[in-house]
Amino acid sequence: MFNRLKNSGKGMRGLFSRLIPSVYRQDPAVKRSIYKWLLVGLLIRLAFMPIALHLDLLSVYQRSSLMAYGGVLWVGIGQTFVHYIHAFFLLIFKPLMPYLEGALPGATGSASWSVWKEFIIHSNVFRTLFLFKLPYLIFDLGCAFLLLAIFLDKKKGVTAFKFWLLNPVVIFAAFIFSRYEPMAIFFILLSLYYAKNNLSVRALFSLGVAVIIRLYPLILLPFFVIILGKGLRQRLKLAFWGLLPLGIMAALSKLFYGVSEVESLAKLPHTNYLMSLRFPLGFAYDVIFIFFAGYTILFLYTYFKTNHSFVDLWKSVLGLLLFFFATCFFHPHYFMWLIPFLTLQVVEDKRFIGLFAIQILCWIVYTFQWKEALAGYLFAPLNPSYFMSLRSPFEIINQYYSAANFIGIFRSIFSGVCFWMIYLVFKGYFLRKKGEV
Repeated sequence: MFNRLKNSGKGMRGLFSRLIPSVYRQDPAVKRSIYKWLLVGLLIRLAFMPIALHLDLLSVYQRSSLMAYGGVLWVGIGQTFVHYIHAFFLLIFKPLMPYLEGALPGATGSASWSVWKEFIIHSNVFRTLFLFKLPYLIFDLGCAFLLLAIFLDKKKGVTAFKFWLLNPVVIFAAFIFSRYEPMAIFFILLSLYYAKNNLSVRALFSLGVAVIIRLYPLILLPFFVIILGKGLRQRLKLAFWGLLPLGIMAALSKLFYGVSEVESLAKLPHTNYLMSLRFPLGFAYDVIFIFFAGYTILFLYTYFKTNHSFVDLWKSVLGLLLFFFATCFFHPHYFMWLIPFLTLQVVEDKRFIGLFAIQILCWIVYTFQWKEALAGYLFAPLNPSYFMSLRSPFEIINQYYSAANFIGIFRSIFSGVCFWMIYLVFKGYFLRKKGEV
């Protein structure tokens, strides 16, 4: 038994060793440090994987189970590609979950709280949750190793690796809230890796794959095109490769479902989040949407001033995402979108660690508006009656002070920190361009 465990451990080390870039493997101390932080990050993730659950996880797997087990070719609600990924893993895990049909009752394509209540008392709930999140763990670790590959400087690479593995936002979004954000972010980081290595077509195609997993990378795509492309012809070529995955999914959607994927995505309410902050100008249709005004300014500046560098790329996108979080409504797991680009900034400027800590505190308070769903209910599989009986922070605060105002104060601080980060990012970058730093 001991020998089998020992051989298994050697096999895992061999696998991870092949994922570590050669520049890190050549230094035994650096390699040990990577293994140490990898182990710590893994243990934290493994602790949460079988015990935490949000309703969204069941919704995704219910729709995917229709593909994997029900012969349904298209679920027809947008972002269908991600359901094919989940269906692929369901087929692999089928021998380990022969009870799945009973664990996901009424698999009609969308989960409900009644389904959630049945699921959390299922006898195999812990095994099922662990397997459901295993794909997220694979992509999550892939993100960590891609960060190593992006940095040639060993100290910076290990810092980025550690920042990712210990990041509470990453752990919450993927393994507590149980969303598939690591899948899209893996392809975004892959896109950055290709961009740094001057493989622009691959960079845009990888970003295009991220778009069909999560829609938000679509707002990043124009920046990738104008920074990585030089001249109209090259930019049109890159735009084609970036939009190709979405075009393929749109054609398949029309073929199998009768409605274009683009039409399905356009009907989702998520695009309204970009219009959260607006200024009416006195007439019915005369409105300024702050996000789109800021987006236009940043895009035009980038278009006229870019030097087509890798630093130009990720700093512009970091500024854009910070502006999004400062001015738009967002669900808690969206905050993970910022982390890949913030990681690059933290490695360069340690001041951002303290600012990020303030953001996390405000973000935690921001989650209170979802009441029980983001409080005790998350850990209900451990003890349904106990965790479902816990009062939410919203209710407790509301006894003494308006919970809405309390949350709003911290949301305002969060936005203020985002704006300050934007200032620091661009101030430092502009000074460096002028040779003043």
